[in-house]
Amino acid sequence: MSDTQLLPVVWTLASMVIFVLVTLAVSPARAAQLRLTPGGRFIESVARLLYYVGLPYLTLLTNSLAPIDLGLAGNSGPLLGWSTPDWLAALNDWLVVGLIALIPIGGVARQLAHHARPLGIDVRPTSSIIVDSVYSEIHWAFYRAAPLILLGDVYVATLAGAGLILVEQAVTLAHRGLSAEPEERQSWLGQALLLTMSATLFALTRNLWLIVALHLITELLLKAWSSRLISPAIESTVERPSRESVESIDQPLA
Repeated sequence: MSDTQLLPVVWTLASMVIFVLVTLAVSPARAAQLRLTPGGRFIESVARLLYYVGLPYLTLLTNSLAPIDLGLAGNSGPLLGWSTPDWLAALNDWLVVGLIALIPIGGVARQLAHHARPLGIDVRPTSSIIVDSVYSEIHWAFYRAAPLILLGDVYVATLAGAGLILVEQAVTLAHRGLSAEPEERQSWLGQALLLTMSATLFALTRNLWLIVALHLITELLLKAWSSRLISPAIESTVERPSRESVESIDQPLA
């Protein structure tokens, strides 16, 4: 293994070690307590920025990774390294992947709401969704880069990168457990969906800009969709018992 292949692996392993140590050291209760103060929120914001953006940027500064490895640039044209036909072809893949993912999700969400099943709502503000989307995609692209350099196959590298991310998620689940709240369960399912979309689109286009855009649009659509669907579901569950009680009152006594 050459230095060119070794350095990205070292950076990736360092990132995973940091993630695991922080996950094990900071409990959800402690993190929630930290967010109660302005200073705590500032520390968390800076730490996340340094980890999700600063670490990959450092690999670019040290030439351990190149922009093309992360999907930040291509090598075939003037528009961020891609030609116009490349952008059009990538946009076509972008639309196909997005529609394939969103149509069945929308159908399932509608059925859940129709049958008054628990349907959580993403309570994050739009600004947080934007930041989280960008951070997640940079992090996932970073984990795909080392396997791509080491193996030289974008499809295998994409699967390997997804595997590394799943290892981190497994550590989080094992340490913190899974809440019974619909919001948290849907958050995990949503992350699995977004990771699948991201990996698929990277294998097809290797264009991180389009991947971030699809991630963000999907999150915002799901938030708006669930917000609209949950209100009728709640109303139906409230109206149903009241109607039954009225009907029982109207029935004549035997």
